[in-house]
Parts: sequence; C-alpha cells; structure tokens
Amino acid sequence: MLSNDFGILHIMSAVESFINHIADTCNQGEILQSYENAFLTDRKFEIKGGKFEIIDSPEYHRTEEKLRFLLSKFKPDFNFSKEPCWCRLLEFKKFRDKITHPRSEYDDTEIDNYKKMVTLGLESSIEIMNNICLGFFHKPLRIKIRELGE
Repeated sequence: MLSNDFGILHIMSAVESFINHIADTCNQGEILQSYENAFLTDRKFEIKGGKFEIIDSPEYHRTEEKLRFLLSKFKPDFNFSKEPCWCRLLEFKKFRDKITHPRSEYDDTEIDNYKKMVTLGLESSIEIMNNICLGFFHKPLRIKIRELGE
C-alpha cells in the first residue's frame, strides 16, 4: 500500500509543480499582474495607498483555487460544473488530504480503491494541465504525457 500512497502524493506534487512553472513563466514574461503572481506563488499581498504591494511573507492558497484561477484566466470556456475532470480532481484531492492528514493511524481503505483513486487522480490532473496548456501556450501537453492519463 505504500507505493499507492506515494503515487497519490506524487500526482498532487506534479500538479503543484506545474502551477509553479506557469507562475514562473508568467513572472518572466510579465503576463500577470503582480498580485496574481503573488497568489500563485503563495506570497502575501495587500493594498497600500491604493496600490497592490507584495509582502515578504507567505500566504498559502489551496491548489484547487490556483487551478480555478488559471483555468478562468487562460481557458475561459472551461465549464467547472460540466467538466468531469474538475469534479474528479476535487474528489482525488480530498482522498489525498485524508492520507496527508490522517485522523487515525489505521486505514481501512481497500487496495482496489487506492488503485482507482490513483488512476482517477492521474487522468484528471493530466486533463486539467492539458486544458491550461491549451489556453496558456496555445498547444497541448506532450503526447506521451497525455497518454499516461489514458
């Protein structure tokens, strides 16, 4: 069961790394407003004198909030309520959170459910990242990466 836990953790780490890559690319190309980039990179910002100011202090934002922002910004036709990959990713993240923040040292989850959730998480994560790539880079993820989710 250990490898399934790691698979689940690795999938969400890949999504978070992807968000960081987009934020870094946006920062280098000055594509986003400074407060938008601060949001993606978990830096605090506030309004001082009518202007946004980045504070040298962390302010963490949920992964799904960052993905929602990126999709809304770069793929405005993405329909959160009708896209199955969005609901599946949220379900997967809840499952991951149960592993990351257990309430008990015992887990009665069946191994088949772990496998199902790894598949669900991988497929939905790749689909979400592909949608962001289509909107941001105007091209899809590489074929080999998309094939991992099939």
